[in-house]
Amino acid sequence: MKKILLMTPVKKKMLISVILVIIGIMAYTAVLDSLINKTYISELDTRGSAYLDEALKKSVFTFAIVRGINGLISVVQGTYIAVTPAGLGVNLAVGEILDPLNDIIERFSMIMLISSTSLGIQKVLMEIGIWFGFKVLICFSLLIVLIGTWLPKFQSVNLKTLGYKLIVISIIIRFGIPVVAVSSGKVYDLFLKDKYEESTRSLEKIRGEIEDSGLIEENTMGKDKEGFLDTLKDKYQDLTGSMDIKNRLSALKDSVSNAVDYIINLIIVFILQTIIIPLLVLWALVKLTGYLFESNIVVSIEDKLKEKLQKNQPEGV
Repeated sequence: MKKILLMTPVKKKMLISVILVIIGIMAYTAVLDSLINKTYISELDTRGSAYLDEALKKSVFTFAIVRGINGLISVVQGTYIAVTPAGLGVNLAVGEILDPLNDIIERFSMIMLISSTSLGIQKVLMEIGIWFGFKVLICFSLLIVLIGTWLPKFQSVNLKTLGYKLIVISIIIRFGIPVVAVSSGKVYDLFLKDKYEESTRSLEKIRGEIEDSGLIEENTMGKDKEGFLDTLKDKYQDLTGSMDIKNRLSALKDSVSNAVDYIINLIIVFILQTIIIPLLVLWALVKLTGYLFESNIVVSIEDKLKEKLQKNQPEGV
């Protein structure tokens, strides 16, 4: 330590330059990332990547359930069942019962597409951040600091201050998406997980109820039959089965009402998980970066170190 304090300003600059070059080479050759992977900070990457993979699987799984329900509705939609109690013909439009669910599913499908795209983009940005943050930007930042060490002022620009700011930006780019992913995962586990699992189970059950309702079979009954006896048989089946059909329609209507509530819950979950929370965390990181720049905290630390070195330096050196 005393040897460093006794160094001349030129030798100190040379030592700082060597350190900057070594760190730059380590960053460019991924040695710096390898060292980080051996520390606690590496858990950010691991947990962030695991969360994005799991969230993407859940998004695709939920999207498949919803599209399955939508496919069943497309088959049933427009089906009309003739019910003739007491000789009166009444046409019940099954499509009208399913319209509310069909409309919200169409909107939910779009939200799921946006959510899946958002998760995929975050995954790609995380990989880009690892490459661009440390391998490119931090090397450029260290080069600016190196030049600023020998040329403190270049056309009224403080190169060292600019280099420090770029270092802060490179660190945020490197770890920003992992922080976003980990934060979203924490919020999901604390507040959204139970709502998601309950809604997903319920939608799977509703899909089974639509499949087992018999309405799809009713849509094809009697289409290939011809002749007077077959027509009489169809009329008799309509008469004796009218009450059963009413019960099935009533049960289906209740299921549709419940499904709308569950889908709204899932909309809330995925909008919060994949859009609002990531944007809030990114906004907080941007505000933090702005605070660091405005307060010049990095430069202040450097000034304090210089003052400490000057106080400890022997007189006459």
